[in-house]
Amino acid sequence: MRRAGHYWTLQDWVHVFKKAHTQGGHLLPLSSLCRVSGLSEPAARKALKRLERRGMISRVGPSLYSSSIFPAVLEEIAMQVGKPCYISFESVLARHGILSQSPLVLTCATPRKPRRLKTLSGEIVFRHLAHKLFWGFREEKGVLWAEPEKALLDWMYWNSQVSGEMPALDELSLEELDRKKLDLWRQRYPRTVQNKITKSII
Repeated sequence: MRRAGHYWTLQDWVHVFKKAHTQGGHLLPLSSLCRVSGLSEPAARKALKRLERRGMISRVGPSLYSSSIFPAVLEEIAMQVGKPCYISFESVLARHGILSQSPLVLTCATPRKPRRLKTLSGEIVFRHLAHKLFWGFREEKGVLWAEPEKALLDWMYWNSQVSGEMPALDELSLEELDRKKLDLWRQRYPRTVQNKITKSII
């Protein structure tokens, strides 16, 4: 592999990404790229900025990258850079067939500040929920997914906070939801959410 002071071709970087991917997975820490390439950290950062402009790699977190050759899936990126977070809202509702249309972004709940993250794999939206509402999820292969009942409650609550209104539920497919679980969990949300669930579902 070429070292600092030599001209690096795209093929050189493809080899670096391939080797780093084999050793550590889809997400590429800067330390791994430096080790595989033999470049110093400043030299690697400079080279990676050029590759970002060419669309070959994107920085998804502090010293963390994803390449277009071996792109990380959005769920994997969210779990790594959004800690603590779990996937909820429209993404989970669509996954369970409750919403008929899949969202264009991956929607996540976090007790941290809200933000959006654009990557080569797509866009992630982190929406703020209070610590007291950060529960009701399960792990699947390292990814935290909200239970469908929790995703519905999160979605209703978030919409009421943003728009001041409750979303309509008449176009949702709610047949498969666990009514007992929904009735229990709704009690941990504000009265407006509780009443909407009572009138529309319970």
